[in-house]
Amino acid sequence: MSKLKELKDKYGITATLVGGSLVVGSVFGKCVLSPPTTVVEESSPPTEDAAPLEKPAEKPEAPAESDA
Repeated sequence: MSKLKELKDKYGITATLVGGSLVVGSVFGKCVLSPPTTVVEESSPPTEDAAPLEKPAEKPEAPAESDA
């Protein structure tokens, strides 16, 4: 632990949390580590008047009877 404290003092390292992101700074610059963001799409429940996804199967027509 003392080695970490020496490095912290030598390079002026700081670490803070800002709005859910970790900001690490040193004499060389700073770095911001943010968690990945996810996009959530809203969905609505299906309505009764919505068109069906598949077409119903067509029934074959009966052959016409001929008087032969």
